[in-house]
Amino acid sequence: MIGYPAHFRCTMFHGWARFVPADENVQAYLDNEIDVEIAHESISCLRTGADRQHQIVPLAEAFSYHVRGEVKMISHHSEPMGNRTTYVVAGDAAFTLSLADLGNLRPSEGDAMEFDVHGLSLWDESI
Repeated sequence: MIGYPAHFRCTMFHGWARFVPADENVQAYLDNEIDVEIAHESISCLRTGADRQHQIVPLAEAFSYHVRGEVKMISHHSEPMGNRTTYVVAGDAAFTLSLADLGNLRPSEGDAMEFDVHGLSLWDESI
């Protein structure tokens, strides 16, 4: 795949990344701001807490961060086994946690949460 160096910035993250457009019309994306979604490979050290200060702190492992945020929404799906998605917001960043990410923990909307996210990546599915 052909990629181009690009600088990105948001409230929580900034730096250089390799921008890989889904098509070859890279000119259409130059000088445009792109909204991205956060994806991750795994979650560890998940717990609810009382500290409501939103925070995302880099860990020693590349693409890993300690996240402190708040459950903003829980979405229930009609999939088998009562699947649900939990959205945790830390500042301007929203993390989507599955039942597999949560393990036995079942937070409620408004709960403060902390966890370590590993393999963080930024995606724009609309491109």
